[in-house]
Amino acid sequence: MNTPVRIWLVVWYLWACIRYRAIPWHYFQLNRRYFNARKGLFSKLDMDRLIPSSWRLHQYYYHPDTPPARYPVFIKPEWGQNANGIILAKNLEEYRVFQSIARSSDLPFIVQEAAPGNQEFEIYFLRSTIPSGAWHFLSITRVTNTCRMRHPINSIHNPCTVYEDITPSISPAGLVTIQGFMSQLAPFPMARVGVKADGLSGLLAGRFHVVEINLFLPMPLVLLSKNVPWEKKKQIIRHTMSHAARLVKTIPRSEVREWIFFKKITAHYKVTP
Repeated sequence: MNTPVRIWLVVWYLWACIRYRAIPWHYFQLNRRYFNARKGLFSKLDMDRLIPSSWRLHQYYYHPDTPPARYPVFIKPEWGQNANGIILAKNLEEYRVFQSIARSSDLPFIVQEAAPGNQEFEIYFLRSTIPSGAWHFLSITRVTNTCRMRHPINSIHNPCTVYEDITPSISPAGLVTIQGFMSQLAPFPMARVGVKADGLSGLLAGRFHVVEINLFLPMPLVLLSKNVPWEKKKQIIRHTMSHAARLVKTIPRSEVREWIFFKKITAHYKVTP
């Protein structure tokens, strides 16, 4: 289902751009203010500074002689997507073995402590085109790992990863609460935020840690959820891509400066095995 989803996303977005007279490739400029032009990427360490301290995980640049105080930790490229290039180091030996991989790469790597919490959630949102208006779309997807690993590296490429849309099971007040939490990060026009918490109750109580903020091509993972029928997914695609085109239409041409797409594609191939 992944390929049809991607095709529908692209086709409907292009149709919406024609309808609203938006420039399609300006889609990559929606989060341009958070793009690190010097590094040519959306830096995970830059994102880290946008996260309130109570939700932040300790992160730093990888160096074999500065091991973490406790394990396990995740070692990941400073930029990466869909878990490309991430490994789990469970002890000092595994941490230092990674040195040979780091030396052969053009990209810097960071170390991130493993997040507490027994459940993972992906929160996707699109803001209104009106700065002071309500959010246009919000979905909450629960991520589980059928291989029952303690610290799995979940992604769309992991066959053990399963997605479940839980948005309908959350009360309107609960959705407003989650929206309020996401508003404390930064005014991203569009994003997908991965968090870990001890169940939905922990998420709604604000007891969670942010694992990842995806700003480049944040697919709403509700579209990969097993409990959402294909007709409903097509409705979500039409809804979100139409609004994405309207958001793109609001970008002043004078602010389009960075060739974000090409720089990100270059970085992607550097971390893709």
